[in-house]
This record gives sequence, structure tokens and C-alpha cells, in this order.
Amino acid sequence: MSLTFGPSIFKILSVSIRCSINQHAHNTRCFSLFRRKQDIKEVSPYLIMRANKDDFDEVLKVMHEGYFDGEPTINGLDISPNLVMDERVRHAMSEGYTLVAKCKHNGCIVGACINESTNPWDPDLEEKLARKIQSENMRKLLMFYAHTMRVPDLWKYLGVQKVYEMAYVFVKRPYRKKGLAYRLLDHSKALGMDAGFPVVRCDATSVHTARICNRLGMQKIAEIPYRTYLDQNLKPIFKPPCSHESVKIYCDCSPHYHRLKKKIVEKSKSC
Repeated sequence: MSLTFGPSIFKILSVSIRCSINQHAHNTRCFSLFRRKQDIKEVSPYLIMRANKDDFDEVLKVMHEGYFDGEPTINGLDISPNLVMDERVRHAMSEGYTLVAKCKHNGCIVGACINESTNPWDPDLEEKLARKIQSENMRKLLMFYAHTMRVPDLWKYLGVQKVYEMAYVFVKRPYRKKGLAYRLLDHSKALGMDAGFPVVRCDATSVHTARICNRLGMQKIAEIPYRTYLDQNLKPIFKPPCSHESVKIYCDCSPHYHRLKKKIVEKSKSC
């Protein structure tokens, strides 16, 4: 009896196992059909990288298209692309801290963040340059830049000689709302940390930049309402769009700590 019963048990178990395997495969297929796609990360077609000298002309061209058309202080003074601004930006890019967003497929630059180092004597140099400029509106803009640098006076109160500033961030209009401005500022902040700067600063002249600075964990240390910055006749110099009411000055005095904290949080979420 055992000779006939043994093979029967083996046959029954084999059929049972095959049915279990088939049922599991069916359940897996059904589960995969309805599984959320939140774990699948979309790969961006844009790379964030440091700009080289060959990129400078293209960065300026993108800035003319993507910065002058919506930046509140530029619009508030009705300033168009000019040689003074171009030379100022070229000088900043020559420091080597500029980052660009490039398309993987054609290599075109669609956005950039121009970063620079600032020193305690820079406000005086800015005012000196402003006095030599014939354009009244550009002179007002540079004087405002000098004013915003002096308001927090980070060099004095933090006891540092150099501050890393994320000065201009812009993205061409067709490529906006893809998270590129956030990525440019995030990578720029990390670059300042890697370069050894003790302080990272960003003057958020628009509500969009301010929102990103908040997401990056930067602290707002000062705010200058545009309506309070007056000319000699006690009239507001800027007339920006209604949604942009002030320039908010953000800084991170512990970029190394916050970068490490962010990595720890990201690692805990992935586990």
C-alpha cells in the first residue's frame, strides 16, 4: 500500500505546489498592475553642472531671456539687458562658482545660478561704480545692491571676511515649473559648503526665490519692503508686481550641519 500511496502523495504535493506558484504569480501580476508608482523616480533630462568659460556667452543670453523678464527689481526700474550688468555678471562668473542646468540631449543651457563671494569692502565698491554710470535706473539698482549688502552686515556680526552669495538664479520661461530653480539653488548651496565658506547667503527679491530658500532650511535674517526704499523726493524707487512686496535676505551660518542633517533625513526616508 505504501508503494502506491507514496507516489500519490508526491503527485498531490507537486500539483499543490504548482497551483500555489501559479496563484502567487497571478497575485503578483495583479498587484503590479495596481501598485503605486511613487517608488519609481523620474529621471530629469537636465543636468546641474559648473559653468566653464565657454558657457559664459550662452549664460548671459539665457539671463537676458529668463531674468530680465520677471525679476522684480529689474522690472521695477524698467531695466533692459545692458553692458554694465553683463560686465558685473561676467566678473561674478569668473570666480568659478556658477552652476548651469543643461539638457542631456542637446547640451543647451536652460537655466543658471550665478554665485559669487562678497567681502566687507564690496558695498563701497558698488557705490563707487554706481556713481560712474550714466543710466539713472542702473545707478539706482547698484545703489540698492550696496544697501542690501550693508543691512545685515554679515561680515561684522559673524566675524567672517568672505560670504558666499547666490546672486542670480533664472530659468528660461519654457523650462519653468520643472524644479530647476530649486535644484540650482540646492546645488549652489552645496557648492558653497564644499568650497569652505562659513556663510551662505541669498537675497530673495521675489516670492518664488523666498519660497525655495525656506525649503532649503535657510533663515530669514532681514527684510526690506520695496515701498520703504525711497529716493530723494521720498518716493518709492521700485514699482514691482503686487505679489512681490520685499526683498528677503536669507543666510545659512551652518551649511555643513544642515547638509549633513538633510542627508540623514533622506537616508531615513529611503529605509
